[in-house]
Amino acid sequence: MSYVFEIDNLTVWSPSLRVGDLYVRMVQDVGEVLAVPTGLSAMASDLWVIDINGFEALVKLMYETYFGSGHHVLKGLIGGVLAPSIVILERGGKYISPSTDSEREFLDGALRLPMAR
Repeated sequence: MSYVFEIDNLTVWSPSLRVGDLYVRMVQDVGEVLAVPTGLSAMASDLWVIDINGFEALVKLMYETYFGSGHHVLKGLIGGVLAPSIVILERGGKYISPSTDSEREFLDGALRLPMAR
């Protein structure tokens, strides 16, 4: 069994139930803390549709928060949900352009995550 995340009827990620559930909970909590919608809508308990524009706004705000903060714990917490979110964002045709070497390194690492569709 697995979760399914779709953008425009295209499956962009299908993790195991446990991983999918944890991701949804984490991204919803981050969105709440940052006071922005996630762009995720549940169609069933294991099927989530992503509004790419809303999701892009959340991911970009997470990214700005991550790289704009000197707080190591905050960065660690946000980084854990930011990395797979970047992969999903790119699979939806949206991209973040790095401005620094550390940003490029983070993005490259995120895109190397073994996230089979």
